[in-house]
Amino acid sequence: MRIGRWGTDRRRLALVGALVAVVVVGSVSLWTVSHAPAEDDLVTRSDRAVPEPARSPSEGLRPLNGLGEPLLEESPAVQPVDSSPIEPWWRRVPPVSGDIVGIDGAAASGHVHIAGNTGDDTLAVEIAHLETGTTGPVDIVLSGGTVTGGEDPTWTPAGESFDLFQAAGLEEGLTVVLGEPWTLPDEVRSLVLLDAATGTVLGGAALVPSD
Repeated sequence: MRIGRWGTDRRRLALVGALVAVVVVGSVSLWTVSHAPAEDDLVTRSDRAVPEPARSPSEGLRPLNGLGEPLLEESPAVQPVDSSPIEPWWRRVPPVSGDIVGIDGAAASGHVHIAGNTGDDTLAVEIAHLETGTTGPVDIVLSGGTVTGGEDPTWTPAGESFDLFQAAGLEEGLTVVLGEPWTLPDEVRSLVLLDAATGTVLGGAALVPSD
């Protein structure tokens, strides 16, 4: 059986068409693979991060200590419960007052008066015409020790002391309000002036009950 030219041409065309189709499909496949995003790079609409509203830099932040732990917030001072049947000095004794005298030759002088404030648990310490006897800073202290007057005034330390404030030179009038008088020593018998630099006693006042 002989195959004519037309049959041969048809076979050649079919073969060429098949080859072209294979080449096209292969090229498309290679282009698709080379341009396809990596699996890690696939991002869908649901994967996109939703922007958060802007916040102040300090919003939601808490101060930390050196170990990175949150600092405890300071609690307001609370008066401790005293089960003793005897009232503490700050409730039992004031008002008290006394004249400041110089000690060891210092030219300290003035007058001190301590009384409770009506309506709350505070004490007012008033010092009039204070002369510290020096130009440097002086610590004003409430003490459990005693001050004796006379020709040679002295201060005999005893018990605990409480730092009131620091003064210098001459002060016409000072008033200090003690908001936590329960922190005072159990007994307060004197007010003392101490040189802030050396601790030398410059003067003091014996505190005695007064009107």
